Amino acid sequence: MTLSLDLQQLMRKHYPRLAKSHGLSGDMHRAAWAIMHCRTRELGGHVNSCPHGHFHQVAYNSCSHRCCPKCGWLPREKWLDGWRNRLLPVPHHHLIFTIPHSLNPLWRYNKRAFADVLFQAASQTLMQLLGSQDYLGARPGILAALHTWNQKLDVHVHLHVLVSAGGLTEDGTWVAAKKKCLLPRKVVMTKFRGKFKALLREMVVAGKIQLPPGWTRNQFYALLYKLSDPWNVKVFDAYAGGASVVTYLARYLRGGPIGNSRLLEERDGQVVFRYRLSELEGGDGKRQGLTRLPTDTFLLRWLEHVPPRRYQCVRGFGLYSGNQHSGIVQAHQTLGCCYDPGSEEPKTWQEVCDAAGMDQACRCPECGALLVSHHSFHPGRSPPSSAFVTRTLGQIA
Repeated sequence: MTLSLDLQQLMRKHYPRLAKSHGLSGDMHRAAWAIMHCRTRELGGHVNSCPHGHFHQVAYNSCSHRCCPKCGWLPREKWLDGWRNRLLPVPHHHLIFTIPHSLNPLWRYNKRAFADVLFQAASQTLMQLLGSQDYLGARPGILAALHTWNQKLDVHVHLHVLVSAGGLTEDGTWVAAKKKCLLPRKVVMTKFRGKFKALLREMVVAGKIQLPPGWTRNQFYALLYKLSDPWNVKVFDAYAGGASVVTYLARYLRGGPIGNSRLLEERDGQVVFRYRLSELEGGDGKRQGLTRLPTDTFLLRWLEHVPPRRYQCVRGFGLYSGNQHSGIVQAHQTLGCCYDPGSEEPKTWQEVCDAAGMDQACRCPECGALLVSHHSFHPGRSPPSSAFVTRTLGQIA
């Protein structure tokens, strides 16, 4: 019985057979191929060496697919580094908008358009309510991240939203949130439900959302009419800063729905993995349990959560919209901070590892110097023997 398992092993062993017996999308094929070949000679690579000639290391290229659990750490850290500088130095609220599971078939057949409706409904709800003098009367910063799974890889479409506890008025004044609770939950839920249903109906009428096989237009309208019960919208109290929630969102920005650390073993045609217990199971947000799924079911569930190609699963609105008219620079200045988006220089992988305390991954084990990358080689090939000749920094360059 093997107690160490990773997604690459499962994909290499079972995906070729799975692809022949199931109609999988192009996005799913691309994700599976990338993960099967991540950090192998099929993708080429380079050599990392100590600038003083003490140490050499062959590094195969990563696949850079956003769902790969093996190589998502570096781009995730770079994204986090940028947002830590961009976040306003004020408290932030965390909200979660969850879609009723009866609409899951619509998401399966219209992932891109369905997610667009979710982003629009949530952002419009918050911008309109917080822009009203009844609540904030200002323009806040909003950062939203789309998740489509739960801990057991079931379809669970929801949006995590980070909202600044304050905003910028039209005359450039900063207004802090008036109450401990940013917005009444029932008000948010009612407005969001109305906007989501209206936008969804418009998309179906315009032919931009396809009804699943067996659904008629009348059945769709009847379903929308029934969806009048309270929707699952959570509004949490303010965090001292938004960094902790951004870190939480970043976990799902890269790496896919499940990390290799949660995979335990494959036995008797089933995958055993850890999951966090829900409130209904007596969980407290930390307690974990074990569950198992047939291997094919596990892989199909994982593939179902591969986002459409080039689809933006994390979006900013208001002060965090990212355009030149967002007002983020003015907001920082009003709060007494200095922020220049043009001064952000991309860091090298060595600098990112060093800043994250993972200096062993980017430094020579003998002298501690930062490793230097050189002698790139093409996919399917091995590095030339000349790459391992002891040489100084000047000779490597």
